[in-house]
Amino acid sequence: MEEKIARICWNIQNWKKPSGRSGKSKEANSFEVNPGFGYEEWIFDFEKLIDGYKYSFLQPLNTEKNRYKGNYFIIWLYALKNGQRFCIAKINKAICIDNEEAHQAVIKYRENGWLDEMKEDLIDIGISPDNLGQNNPLLNYNVKFDPRDIVFFHSPIEINKNLIPSHRYILQNANDEFLVFMSEKSASGEDDEVAEDIKYIANDNLSISEKSTLINARIGQGQFRKNVIALWNNGEKCAVTLVDIKEILIASHIKAWRDCVNTSERLDGANGILLCSHIDKLFDRYLITFIKKNRNFELKINPKISRSQLKSLQINEGDGLNLNGLDIDSLARFENYIEHHNKIFFENLAE
Repeated sequence: MEEKIARICWNIQNWKKPSGRSGKSKEANSFEVNPGFGYEEWIFDFEKLIDGYKYSFLQPLNTEKNRYKGNYFIIWLYALKNGQRFCIAKINKAICIDNEEAHQAVIKYRENGWLDEMKEDLIDIGISPDNLGQNNPLLNYNVKFDPRDIVFFHSPIEINKNLIPSHRYILQNANDEFLVFMSEKSASGEDDEVAEDIKYIANDNLSISEKSTLINARIGQGQFRKNVIALWNNGEKCAVTLVDIKEILIASHIKAWRDCVNTSERLDGANGILLCSHIDKLFDRYLITFIKKNRNFELKINPKISRSQLKSLQINEGDGLNLNGLDIDSLARFENYIEHHNKIFFENLAE
């Protein structure tokens, strides 16, 4: 999916309801002055869901002919406060909707009394609700997303204006320089090893494009994930459980990122396994590995994980990897990587 940057208006209620003019633009012709609110100020009000989706409005997606309808984007959301740019969240899968779906969302909001609640929110802060409920459905809702696809930052991340050159409400491309910066700044929300590796990449003497590729590889996304999926040739499925819920699948490095000798190893699809997130965490911590047995590779589990825990995790000693998609050359490279993982696994057992 393409990565985009979209501006939303400033809000001091965590974008769960409108917060008035505090921190907003003071330009007379701005909608932040008249009517004094933006529809996106309810974007994180997850009490109002339709079939599990949050319907909202983003001005940067608002075009005369709804040119983005049917598109899926990763969207970084930022806001201006006193002229300074702050990135507040990322939507990992934003779905741009058409007029008919927007119309149905408006109907649902009216039927459920949610539109009346939104009007009360405006009245409570002294803003007229007359402009709420536009005749054009797409001026009410033009995007939907699953709340689980939102990544919030611990606190808004201040962004240099050079990384987001425009402050208008237009959809911008997220270039490599922006993505490298955001990956480094948001790494504090990751575990210590990931954060340390991302900061190492960001400070290394590489081009912006190379940094972006390596950062995405380190967090199991981007080119590395594509390489893993293509090489294993099983579709986007967990190699153990065969679960195909994309949102919970992680492209796990077998030979740890920091142990790789070069970029080629770090991006090699044979150095990865697509795993459900909970299995990925166990694999990454060397609490499980996969041992070659005849022509198969079977799950080996650290004894410190109890039977009751295994039952809860829905995994079992001896579960096999689905290797059907690997060709001979890829399988040989995979074996080298997994032997490295096995070695560390058994070293940890001996401690």
